[in-house]
Amino acid sequence: MQQIPTAIPITAYVMTSVLNLPTEMHEKPIFSEHSQLVIELIRSVVQEEYYLNAVYPSVYMGEAYYTSFRFGYCFYMLYSTCEFLNLKTLGEGIVKSVGLDQSATELLTGAEIDAFKFNLEKRALQSLSPYLSQVGKDRLEQLSPKVSKKFRAGVI
Repeated sequence: MQQIPTAIPITAYVMTSVLNLPTEMHEKPIFSEHSQLVIELIRSVVQEEYYLNAVYPSVYMGEAYYTSFRFGYCFYMLYSTCEFLNLKTLGEGIVKSVGLDQSATELLTGAEIDAFKFNLEKRALQSLSPYLSQVGKDRLEQLSPKVSKKFRAGVI
């Protein structure tokens, strides 16, 4: 009998590949330290039966299911760790721009990191959207921009 693969967790090597991060980053312990937190984040927003099958599969749910959970895991992992990562930096933080002569380096501000995390959480929830619980659907709605309805008014 063939063993059914788990959707989550995934290895740091695969996660860095999916997110197009430098390959040497998979060796950092930060990802294994945050793994259980990320799994709990997913557990808090998806329906229980989908979560259980992602972690302890009993039946094969299809490639779309596994891809959704893998991307959700990746986006939540970066959401959880981004402010602690040093991505091409001289010190702490994520580089926003580097001058032509390498002397002027601009890092992301706290507000920009918050906006980055906001988008990562939204993408994680969108990846998991077919499997969201009501809590997850409510959170995705909070993160989604409200489209204002246009109306016409006439003066008589």
